[in-house]
Amino acid sequence: MLLKRLKEKTNDEKLRNTMNKRISFIFGIVVLIFAIVILRLGYLQIAQGSHYKQEIKNSENITVNESVPRGRILDRNGKILVDNASKKAITYTRGKKTSQDEILDTAEKLSKLISMDTDKITERDKQDFWIQKHPDQAQKMMSKERSLLEAGSISQEQYDEAQREKITDKQLNSFSDHDLEVLAIYREMMAGSTLNPQMIKNEDVSDEEYAAVSQKLSSLPGVNTTMDWDRKYPYGDSLRGIFGDVSTSNEGLPKELTQKYLSEGYSRNDRVGKSYLEYQYESILKGKKKEMRYTTDKSGDVIDSEVVNKGSRGNDLVLTIDMDLQQKTEEYLEKQIKKLRSEGARDMDNALIVVTDPRNGDILAIAGKQIDKDGSMTDNDIGTFTQQFAAGSSVKGGTLLAGYQNDAIHVGETMVDSPLHFSGGLTKRSYFNQHGRVTINDKEALMHSSNVYMFKTALNIVGQPYTPNMNLPTDVVEAGQKLRKGLNQVGLGVKTGIDLPNETIGQIEPLTTNGGNYLDLAIGQYDTYTTMQLAQYISTIANDGTRIQPHIGSEIRKATNEDGLGPIKQNIKGTVLNKVNNSEEEINQVQQGFDMVFNEKDGTGYQSFHNTKVPSAGKTGTAEVFQDGKPRVNSTYIGYAPQDNPQLAFSIVYSNQPVPEPWLNGGDLGRDVINYYFGKDRK
Repeated sequence: MLLKRLKEKTNDEKLRNTMNKRISFIFGIVVLIFAIVILRLGYLQIAQGSHYKQEIKNSENITVNESVPRGRILDRNGKILVDNASKKAITYTRGKKTSQDEILDTAEKLSKLISMDTDKITERDKQDFWIQKHPDQAQKMMSKERSLLEAGSISQEQYDEAQREKITDKQLNSFSDHDLEVLAIYREMMAGSTLNPQMIKNEDVSDEEYAAVSQKLSSLPGVNTTMDWDRKYPYGDSLRGIFGDVSTSNEGLPKELTQKYLSEGYSRNDRVGKSYLEYQYESILKGKKKEMRYTTDKSGDVIDSEVVNKGSRGNDLVLTIDMDLQQKTEEYLEKQIKKLRSEGARDMDNALIVVTDPRNGDILAIAGKQIDKDGSMTDNDIGTFTQQFAAGSSVKGGTLLAGYQNDAIHVGETMVDSPLHFSGGLTKRSYFNQHGRVTINDKEALMHSSNVYMFKTALNIVGQPYTPNMNLPTDVVEAGQKLRKGLNQVGLGVKTGIDLPNETIGQIEPLTTNGGNYLDLAIGQYDTYTTMQLAQYISTIANDGTRIQPHIGSEIRKATNEDGLGPIKQNIKGTVLNKVNNSEEEINQVQQGFDMVFNEKDGTGYQSFHNTKVPSAGKTGTAEVFQDGKPRVNSTYIGYAPQDNPQLAFSIVYSNQPVPEPWLNGGDLGRDVINYYFGKDRK
């Protein structure tokens, strides 16, 4: 029994010893692992700490100049006017330490996969390429200059120029067609900045080329296949000038806008809006470029990259334009030009129209044509705010308002319209009344388009009422300022503030001692105005004397991945610029006069406008001008409809029509626009 107990005790001790050994072994392993971890952390922090700190320093976020689509441009009803058309593209991104020889080697490989247009290659490109291809020969012929360079006698620039001059035509002509293709690729690769994709080819990239390059990307360092875009215009040439242009990938920042865009953080090879709407709303339409994080090693080679922000297309711009009305307006304009030419207006060189909503400044349609002698037409939409013309009698509503403001005339005041005779033999008269005497009031003066009534109003502003054979006033500085102030208040002689660049103010010449010029100002024969200014002027009358800034932008919509419109980011509204310094009665008097112009048989606009689908009102004008030393006339038409709560206003200018008679009536264009806009057949 004792022996048995001793054996059991021995077995328990053996088992306990075995367990202790195992526990000790496991504990030893844990301690060893912990020690290794501690040693590793110490090694990384102490021995390798500076290395990783340097790697962090060598990591940098780069905004990549990758072509992202611009925002769309749409009309007020959601019709897409400007869109993006995608196309295949091949790009190259140069590393910080990439040598010219490495770039050339990649260009050689790429030339076997794609065809390249060589038309852009310059003589300078060929010279530099020859030097790179023949370094030993290039060095050999520069021994003398190299000595001078080392001695500091010439600059590096002078050395390089001398080297290029020594290259002969024979040497330059030694390049094969394949060499030139390599050069064409190489010059594009060299044009890009470090770590920014440079476009190599984005025109007519075939499916075969795209696939071939994609398959070989691993052996083409820096080369990538991607998608580029072009602007496309679903409505063809309609409003093409107003939309403006975007620079190409090769063009980058336009020279004349380089400093402006660089100051705003752009890169030199960014694609940007360079004219009109694309320029005006660049900050809206531009996309957000891709942002990358590149990590480089000590030698500057990229060892890793990460997309920080994948970028996005630009926001959408919704216009005030009604595209249905726009197209009809263009159609009616061309029809009217052809009619006028058939009636004798063979020298007419411009026809322009602006259609607005007078209540808020919305531009509903805008169209213009330049006309050649043979009748061919070129779009000139921008001419509506960049070209100025003598407007003639259309401005007489503004003259009356200025007369009321300066107590030169009063509402309902009558005057005798008869030829005015001044000393020196000068005679000024109205066209409708060449020789007789007719008593008329202010409204009738507008209806008949009386020059005499306006002349007498202008003389009253000077403080020298008309008397037979009087001298013309010799000091018209103050009176000219008063008259122009009245015209300015309705939008004549000042910028309208339209949200498009390059608006002209017109030609506003000083008035000092020439009383004849001052009188001509009162009838629209001295200062010149744009079609847009005339549109703002008639809109101000229609809007009971409130002048509103015209605008073609309506809304900014957030970009989405869908075809539909995103949420509104910003509404663009016309700002109230001023209220004319006239009473309601005075403004109403001018409105009644404009009503008579269109709707009374003696009115100058009766022929075209007396039977519009909704009652309309307005004014006509004829200005005497000269073209190539020969007398011509500009014809203008301004109007609004309906008379009660106007919703549409228009201005029309025809330049260099034949001197009457016969009168060539271009007012049908305004009538057609009114009838279409308020017609039942309008969709």
